[in-house]
Amino acid sequence: MNSSLPEKVKLLSMLTEIYDQLEELEIVLEASFSDLRIQMNTEEQKKLSAPVQRLTMLEKELDRINPPSHGHNNSVSRALKLEMGF
Repeated sequence: MNSSLPEKVKLLSMLTEIYDQLEELEIVLEASFSDLRIQMNTEEQKKLSAPVQRLTMLEKELDRINPPSHGHNNSVSRALKLEMGF
């Protein structure tokens, strides 16, 4: 019975060491995933801003080609023209 006590202590020590290593791994993974999440958010923002910029340029080009009339709301007028085209 006395010989099993040192084995239990040894096993407990090993489990404690494993637990400490898992805590360290958790910290590293959390930092890594946090950086990855920030990077992915930045990339998605860039992907979303490109079409917005393109639409803005197209709207300006449309305004240049077809200047807005002062008596009508240009966006409503343009939307109706586009809708009627389909």
